[in-house]
Amino acid sequence: MVSKERHLDFPIKIESKNMRKIYILFLLYVCVVFVAQAQDVSVGETYSLAKLSQEPVKITRSPLPDIPKEIGDTTFTIYKNSSVPIKTYFVHGEQYDNIFNPNPTGLYLGKQHFNYYCGLERSIKQYFSNILEIFEFSYLGNNYLMIINFREDCMGDGCRYRCYNLFDLSGRRIRQISFSSVFEGTNTFGDFNSDGQLDFVRVAPKATKDSKRGELIDTYLLTAYTLNRGKPSQLVNKEKSAYYIFAKGDEMAEKFQVIQADWFFTLKDTTGKVAPNTSYFAPYISFDPLYRYLYNPEGIRIEKNRWSVHVKNLRDLEAAQDFCREMSSKSYNEMYIMIDQYSNEISYQVLFGNFVSKDRADKMEKSLNKEGIGTKGLADFQNGY
Repeated sequence: MVSKERHLDFPIKIESKNMRKIYILFLLYVCVVFVAQAQDVSVGETYSLAKLSQEPVKITRSPLPDIPKEIGDTTFTIYKNSSVPIKTYFVHGEQYDNIFNPNPTGLYLGKQHFNYYCGLERSIKQYFSNILEIFEFSYLGNNYLMIINFREDCMGDGCRYRCYNLFDLSGRRIRQISFSSVFEGTNTFGDFNSDGQLDFVRVAPKATKDSKRGELIDTYLLTAYTLNRGKPSQLVNKEKSAYYIFAKGDEMAEKFQVIQADWFFTLKDTTGKVAPNTSYFAPYISFDPLYRYLYNPEGIRIEKNRWSVHVKNLRDLEAAQDFCREMSSKSYNEMYIMIDQYSNEISYQVLFGNFVSKDRADKMEKSLNKEGIGTKGLADFQNGY
């Protein structure tokens, strides 16, 4: 449909039937050319998250921090210009260490208390003292608060991950959803599958088999999720395989060219042809011995970062799960299991932590050893698996 700003205005006086026919044919030609140009996809078409969504997110408020207030050992910061009272806090004390015993942090929205997280499972607390970005937005009739931070174990140069903590303000009680992504911005959110529900896209670096150690990874895996009443669920096709885009892009994945995909609509690859519709993920099986996935003790697959502390090997899955639960009861909550298969023998590697930084993993191993927990060294998921 041609908008008023694009209407054609020809000051022509039509005086004969033949002239009318010519004029009508000319209009049809112009319309066909306009539509063809609008739908044309050039070779190596470049996409962005904004192009994938049905409707952009609209920022409605930008909360601003007021002067911090000290109450006892806690610093509170109250935010102005928000639709719900926002109060963040940071607890001081010599007993706290930013690695081994982080200072407690969190926030209050109204009378509800929340911790910070950086993963879909919300299993590991994050201790943020600075907010990278905060804003409110509306979408499809609902209101949301978005807080973005740097990932707690990813503070050095070259770290591209951001932690998203999203709060749904539309109901009687506020719901929280968390995830990590290398992309930062409102275009992370939208309606990607045209079902009238707010979704989000997570962008994660994904190396190719030709990637070299030390090089910046410029290929990405994009996956989509729906909020699902505070419990995000991945959007999948009829075969229960995840919708995804595997693409090559710039440093923050603001623009990318599709390599292969199975998305909600047809995409062009880097040559201008239709991107191959290929299933990326194998069907999900808890503790699948064929793949070296990282699992939590409940069998939920966890995305591997780079480093972990190898605690021990066990021959029995239940024994590995029991050991993880025993460690969790002693406040070691970052226990994971990975299956290691050599020949016909299978062992279950018990790991502690899932770190981006080798330095962080090394300090954690020393801390475990100091507390009397034996280890088998560091696990390098990139080069050792």
